[in-house]
Amino acid sequence: MKRLIVTMLLVTAISMTGCADSKKSDTPAASTTNEVDAAASKLKDSAGDGYLLPSESVAKVVAKKWKVDGENIVYDLKTDGTGTKDGEAFTFECGFDEDNNITLAIIPDGKDEKLTYAITTDSTGYGINLKSLDGGEDLRLLQADVEFLDMSDERASDLVGIWSDESGNKYEFRKNGKMKIKGSSGVTEGTYSAVQNEEGTLLLNLVVSGGSLEYEYTLSDDGNTLNLVSPGTETVHSWTKE
Repeated sequence: MKRLIVTMLLVTAISMTGCADSKKSDTPAASTTNEVDAAASKLKDSAGDGYLLPSESVAKVVAKKWKVDGENIVYDLKTDGTGTKDGEAFTFECGFDEDNNITLAIIPDGKDEKLTYAITTDSTGYGINLKSLDGGEDLRLLQADVEFLDMSDERASDLVGIWSDESGNKYEFRKNGKMKIKGSSGVTEGTYSAVQNEEGTLLLNLVVSGGSLEYEYTLSDDGNTLNLVSPGTETVHSWTKE
């Protein structure tokens, strides 16, 4: 559980730590990765054997196969810090800098260069935005192993509307991917997306400021009941359409 909490905190950090204040420059800000990891390492004894340093947790989050939005270019990042871009090998490092960015540095094999980006999550929950910190091209990467579903798709169209959960919270999903949650503590606005993974599982991701929640979902035949399960758990949450 402690390992899961640490990983979740880093996922949240990616979405909260932005590069909005980063300036286009040919020189990235100085790295603070060693300092951040050193400070966090003090938690290692209490966190247990599964503890990951912050930079390692970020690397674990980004270690996936990604496609460049709108292009036929695929990045395949491995947990060991190696990767390929359309078959061309590189190594990569994740860390932090003095501008409070979470960073990804890509070092192509056989080339005397390092491409450094600030990482933030996108509005779908299944992508990352890479803002170049050294004068290069900005990128948006989307997970390559999921199919994004349009709200007109029959697998997702019934999601659009207003839903109520067992606690009386209301969730409004609009066709444009915008979302509004109304609860006892007020109104939260965000975005949502639906995808289908390679195993055929339908997934719903709710994205708000500070993080996201992913659920496996099924809809009743009449489209009026939405059953949600957090991946890796067995608890079913049932929402009713208004």
